Amino acid sequence: MFGFASPISCTSPLPLIKLTEMRKAIATLFFMFVSLLSYAQVREGNAENLQPLLQDVLIKAKQYSVYSSRVDWTALEAEVLQRNNTILSTDDFVRKMKLIFQAMGDTHGAFYFNGRRIRYGNNSEFKVRPSLLKALEAGKPEVKAVILESGYGYISVPGTSNYDQRTCQQLQDSLCSLELKDLKGIVIDLRLNEGGSVYPGFSGLNQLFGSELVAYSANLDGSPQSAWSVRKGAFLQGGRQAVVVKNGCKPNKDLKIAILLSQITASSGEMLAVAFKGREKTIFIGEKTAGFTTINSEFRIGKHYLGIASGFITDRKGRVYFDHVEPDVEIIEGDNFTDLREDSKVQAALQWLKEE
Repeated sequence: MFGFASPISCTSPLPLIKLTEMRKAIATLFFMFVSLLSYAQVREGNAENLQPLLQDVLIKAKQYSVYSSRVDWTALEAEVLQRNNTILSTDDFVRKMKLIFQAMGDTHGAFYFNGRRIRYGNNSEFKVRPSLLKALEAGKPEVKAVILESGYGYISVPGTSNYDQRTCQQLQDSLCSLELKDLKGIVIDLRLNEGGSVYPGFSGLNQLFGSELVAYSANLDGSPQSAWSVRKGAFLQGGRQAVVVKNGCKPNKDLKIAILLSQITASSGEMLAVAFKGREKTIFIGEKTAGFTTINSEFRIGKHYLGIASGFITDRKGRVYFDHVEPDVEIIEGDNFTDLREDSKVQAALQWLKEE
């Protein structure tokens, strides 16, 4: 209740306050009080909505994170979870979500919250080289398959979040348009592959791996968990078919392959590169990749999404890739995506492919 300690005297030296003005003042104060109370209730309502999200993320992270054994979960829960119904603001929620990823050391995982990506390890010092940035700003990279010169082909494989059969088939059709049987060598350009789904690359290029077994998923100590393989157009994970394409051409077992890498080759792009590690007659040219080689498991929590690093990838010989994929021949500059004849990495690859 709002009130006054004593009545206003007509003999007071203060200006006379009319009854209507006093009522207005009381109404204004009451409105302010109700507004503040409503705001506090809204914030407390946010706490009731956001607190369970933190709890769910902690449960999923503890169960599925490849880094789970490194984390003091009791201490983390004490730091992250609110006590005594303390109000949790959106800013608090974001900060504590980042703490969870930081405690795990997970720089690949993220929580997608109301259109916002919350993650740990945003490197503000990382600068994309101008030639790569220019290519990205020119528009969404697309698959490009061309003959560089007689006997030598080129195919660019950008990242895509699409994992439907149609997308996978389009990459397969582009590859086979090069007539593999007539080629001596091929350049696979992963420089603009920033990640996405692994399905298109593994199924669409299935004839090029030279082996059914192409990779494994692995845990933190490097122990293989699940085999990744290709067979007659199908990409299989742990023996289960993920996607299948209709092969439009036969493998060329004598084919030499040059893989081009860049600083922004990331995630599924890096995994595709790893799938060619251990293949004979294969070389990697360019620069070390972005370093997101963990396998992510994805979960829907309410209307939000959680991605957690749940494993690593190994090549067909069992070597684990905990971070970057390194090139055999390092070339930093010289990218020219509009004129491949002027691209130093493409030309270096072409020179190697021609060597006997």
